[in-house]
Amino acid sequence: MSSGPAYDLKEQVRQATDIVDLIGSYLMLRPQGRNYVALCPWHNDRRPSLQVNPERQSWKCWVCNIGGDVFSFIMQQESVEFREALEMLAERAHIALVPRSSGSAKSSEANEKQPLYDALAWAERQWHEFLLRADDAEPARRYLEERGVERESIERFRLGYAPPGWQWLIDRAKTTPHSAAVLEAAGLVGRGEQSGSLYDRFRGRLMFPIRDMQRRPIAFGGRVLPELAQEEEERKGRPPAKYVNSNETRLFKKSQHFYGLDLARDVLTKTRHVTIVEGYTDVVLTVQAGLDDVIAVLGTALGTDHIRVLRRLADRITLVLDGDTAGQKRANEILDLFVAEGVDLRIATLPAGLDPCDYVQQFGGQSLRDLVDRAPDALEHKFMVATEGIDPATDTHRAHQALEDVLATLSRLPRRVGEAASLRLREQQVLLRLARRFQVDAAQLQERLKELKRKSGRTAPSEESAPRREDTHSVEEELLEILIAHPEMASEVLDRVASEQLAPGSPRQLYEAYCRLHDAGQPIEFGRVMVELEDPQLKSLLVDLDERSRDKAQLALQAVEARIESVRTLLRERRTAEEQRRRVAALEEAASGGDDEDNLEILRQLIEQERNRQGIVAPTDG
Repeated sequence: MSSGPAYDLKEQVRQATDIVDLIGSYLMLRPQGRNYVALCPWHNDRRPSLQVNPERQSWKCWVCNIGGDVFSFIMQQESVEFREALEMLAERAHIALVPRSSGSAKSSEANEKQPLYDALAWAERQWHEFLLRADDAEPARRYLEERGVERESIERFRLGYAPPGWQWLIDRAKTTPHSAAVLEAAGLVGRGEQSGSLYDRFRGRLMFPIRDMQRRPIAFGGRVLPELAQEEEERKGRPPAKYVNSNETRLFKKSQHFYGLDLARDVLTKTRHVTIVEGYTDVVLTVQAGLDDVIAVLGTALGTDHIRVLRRLADRITLVLDGDTAGQKRANEILDLFVAEGVDLRIATLPAGLDPCDYVQQFGGQSLRDLVDRAPDALEHKFMVATEGIDPATDTHRAHQALEDVLATLSRLPRRVGEAASLRLREQQVLLRLARRFQVDAAQLQERLKELKRKSGRTAPSEESAPRREDTHSVEEELLEILIAHPEMASEVLDRVASEQLAPGSPRQLYEAYCRLHDAGQPIEFGRVMVELEDPQLKSLLVDLDERSRDKAQLALQAVEARIESVRTLLRERRTAEEQRRRVAALEEAASGGDDEDNLEILRQLIEQERNRQGIVAPTDG
């Protein structure tokens, strides 16, 4: 995506959006020298640590260590992907992303997003008004009253009711601009497999609108009323599904959205904590009881896409689960996933037989808040569940299984440079508890944990190895700083250093973006590279390196050509060291059962390589 219409459109949107105006519409900016500063909304900021650079049209929070351009700010602030950030900024700048021809057919209209948003918002109003005023909605109003849902909550969550008719919504749409094709594309109506005729997807159900972060309806969840469920079971001989969600559409992917997140978002940006429950009614009633950071998944298990969304909004996640066996099973299914992703997950367990809405009705919202605040972290919860009711003296088989279960989870802890010390401390705490609980040697548990880590590829970096990893990346970053500070040297650098010479990681990905632009004959000045990038992490890295390169510029004693040659020398030395390590490994493997002549040849090559590196002349006979 180095050039062409896609780039032109992104650049047009970027040029039309001043970063000071954009960020100033969200945060209180004040000038500081040539830049502007603000309190960062993503951490508890008391001294302004978010800096906006109008010259570079970039921003950076030095505490969160994130930054970028107008696109990445919207991605971070609104918790959206690049494409949606582009659409939001284009709309703000009154730039049409998809030109509409005057003679476009209704079928093509269904491929555009705005008609889908319009149809979903219209459907929400129809069902909401029907619930509030229609005589036929009395069963739905009675059900909500029995569950304790107040009128204020009905309006806050825009709850509605879809009557039982097969074409109620379709008939009402006939006098509107919403075509049948748009209704179908929005997931509001379905089509019979045999007849091909359209029908309302939601019938006889209490409707829960699902909104995106801009508070636009993108889907619905429908709960069947108990009395209608009983009638259908008597008629068909089987009960209907308790809940039905919208099918996935261009606007809605259930693995990337939550119920209630649109209302909780503003609170999360301040507290950086989110509480997750299981059902729509759980959210409505817990929020009604005073907990304003509660959201729910949408009929699917928590997965990596959910985690990616939540990490933008919260540092700590508390999962509230029923205290029954099914609730514990669900906790175990996702616990390892959260641990592997390095998320601070807490698990609050309710008394058996109660779900969150029942709990707050019996004990009140403050009691649930206290339960959430006391929730143990994921490893503590794993330990308690795995070891509960086991007597290691009499039930050795279950004790062994429990030990393996906890150690397997512990082995999934991520290994990141800078976090090794805190992770080792957490590991030691759990290992010591396991040792005491099962009366085994902690050293044996440590060895078993190391074995599991080796098998999973998560061996912890040693104290000695962590700095080397930092040095590895500093070479790449030095190379990128040269490119940022001296774009006129692009050909000199990019023609002499291949991307394959760089270590895998974000710096290499950023360097590859420079290579793509260079190969396409595009300029590689800062703003052009920023538009090329869509990954917010790469945008943030580019801003960070830009700041560092300008800080270094006044202190740099070497000419740029010397800096380039220094980087090339370091890359060559690293490649030589890697080749030598591979040869040593091959020699060790061969020594365990290989041919002596092969071993001697590898050894001779290593000696010759080391002599060449040190400039030593090989001795001659005589």
